[in-house]
Amino acid sequence: MAFLEPFLFDSNPKVAWQASRYKEDIENARKLGCNSFRLSLEWARIEPRQGYIDEDAVKRFLEIFECLEQNKMEPSVSIHHFVHPQWFEELGGWTKEENIELYVKFAVDAFKRFGKHAKLWSSFNEPTALATGGYVAGNFPPGKMFNFSLAGQVLMNLLKAHCKAYTAIKALPNASGTKFGLTHAMWKFRPAGKGLLYLPAKWACGWGTYCMGWDVVQNWMLTGHFEWSVPLRGVVHTWQHKGGKPPMDWWGIQYYSRPTVNWAMQPTCPKGEIMSLMPYASDPEGLYECIQRSSEFGIPIYVSETGFPTFNDDHMQTVLDRYLKEILRAIGDGMDCRGYYIWTLVDNFEWAEGYTKPFGMYAWRPDGSKDRELKEGAKIFIRFNNLLPDSYEAVKAIARGAVFKQKPTFADVLENAAATVGPGGHWDKAMA
Repeated sequence: MAFLEPFLFDSNPKVAWQASRYKEDIENARKLGCNSFRLSLEWARIEPRQGYIDEDAVKRFLEIFECLEQNKMEPSVSIHHFVHPQWFEELGGWTKEENIELYVKFAVDAFKRFGKHAKLWSSFNEPTALATGGYVAGNFPPGKMFNFSLAGQVLMNLLKAHCKAYTAIKALPNASGTKFGLTHAMWKFRPAGKGLLYLPAKWACGWGTYCMGWDVVQNWMLTGHFEWSVPLRGVVHTWQHKGGKPPMDWWGIQYYSRPTVNWAMQPTCPKGEIMSLMPYASDPEGLYECIQRSSEFGIPIYVSETGFPTFNDDHMQTVLDRYLKEILRAIGDGMDCRGYYIWTLVDNFEWAEGYTKPFGMYAWRPDGSKDRELKEGAKIFIRFNNLLPDSYEAVKAIARGAVFKQKPTFADVLENAAATVGPGGHWDKAMA
């Protein structure tokens, strides 16, 4: 559950999770069969004023890490998950390259305090979503719209900050076993048809896919070269990482769908798929494509977020089943996918969407009508986790021996695959 931190310190149970309930949430994740737990550090809680560290906040995060250890769950830690202190924003935030050092200083200090509690770290959650949401779509702070150039500048600074934080943290004496990566929102927008009627939708889908970094980030990962273009103007930002390919120990795929729009650029559901409440349709094959595409980097991959917002338990089970089969199929085809994280543990505050998009395995409503009730649709996730071995080598053996069709279910694939459980690297089945 990556969004533990914004709610931990709020005392109003009607609108937020209370600090005293993190133990319950972590225990609920363990009951689902998870062996890893993704969370993020709230910079504004730890450093609410520039240069001032709130030791009570530090203590609270240490307690959370200790609780995860007690529940035998490996933390996956995001240093920055969309939010940062107001004082940082007032200095220009990610629009100013000189502010990168402020983030690096926080990242290093955070690692010194919490590094021994986790091996898996990421610098940022979805930098393209932060840049595009904040400066093109306007649905993220600071709420600017159609400023394509500034979005590119923000994204470039975020990627520069990753490289500098990676170098600084890996130079620390206690970082030898640390794996430092980045999580990336992989969105590919598609028109539902062809021809003149669909030309505007095709144009919009192309720029939407571009702004979410489908090719920009891919090229940066393969070469270290960043290039950003804007409509009608062409290239406005370029940067070459001096070390060539950027430093990266692992890659996180955040995948939900390849959204499809009709000629009027409204979301539509392809035949045979299920429409979510976001609204975008289920698209399991797109997850395989993202794993395959990310395999070009030659580093371990995690599906660090996937999920499906719906009130329909049958839909939840169907989509989870189909998505997890694609992960297993990719592993069987030789791709190095080390685990998956489901978004999310409890129905959450989904940014601009508020509490209207129920992603959680446990139901929670702000009016108090539901409070961490396990959904029927989530029970298939428990079955998956109970069937999957913790050994990565055993998972690969299962994947190689599996037969993938629309039917049987993912669980049936696991039960029917001829595999021997043996020693090997860790396989994460987890909660984001």
